[in-house]
Formats: sequence, C-alpha cells, structure tokens
Amino acid sequence: MTELKSETPTFEISRGYGMPVINLYFWVGLVSAILLRSIIIADHYSIFWGKAIWYLGVTGYLWFFTHRYHIAKRRFSVVKDLNLLEKVRTRQKLSEKELEGMEYLLWSLSVSKERANYYVISVFSVIAIALSLILDLGILKL
Repeated sequence: MTELKSETPTFEISRGYGMPVINLYFWVGLVSAILLRSIIIADHYSIFWGKAIWYLGVTGYLWFFTHRYHIAKRRFSVVKDLNLLEKVRTRQKLSEKELEGMEYLLWSLSVSKERANYYVISVFSVIAIALSLILDLGILKL
C-alpha cells in the first residue's frame, strides 16, 4: 500500500504586520498623495518647491506602492500555494493550514487601510483639479 502524501505543501503562512506598521504605510501613502497634488500650488510660487515636493511625493509613493506590491504578492501566494480558490470553488474541506491561510487573507483585507487611502486620494485629486483650473484661469490669485 502506498503512503498518502499531504495535498497541502509545506507552506508557511505570512504573519501580518501590527497596526503601527499598517498606520505608518497608510500615512506615507496619504502624505505622498497630498504632496503630489500640492505641486500645483507650489509651482505657482517656486519651481524649487515644486520640484522638492515632487521628489518627496514620488519617493513616498515608491515606498508605499512597493509595500502594497509586497502585500498583494503575499496574499496571492497564499491563495496559489494552498490552491484555496479551487478548494473553495469545489467546496472541499479545508485543512488546518488552509484555514490558517484563509484567516490570514481575511484578516489582511479587514485591517487594510487601502479603501480609506483610495478615497482620500480621490478627494484630493478632485480638489487639485479644481484648484488648478481656478489658478490657471486666474479666478483666484494666491
């Protein structure tokens, strides 16, 4: 008789970050978004400040989106390596490791600040567009 092998590979489930780290990245993304949208105002005063704000904003975005890529890659790895989508789709019973993977995914999604970040970025984008039009059309002189 052949020995049965576990269907679940030896796969280590990622540990999530603590709230201080989650909040740090939220604020990095938020401040970067605001900085990049404030270039419109800074350019009206000084090319130097416009460039300085641009570099700060892009550097912050690079840091933020590198982090977001890492999180997305970790989530994808859990789904792929544990074959969770297929197992849920076919209603298979999940092992302890697979349940741990599902718990990580659900926890990660539930504590993510990305929804708030997207909302604030959208609001500041609308404000930046409106302010830019107002400044460019000479309606408001700052």
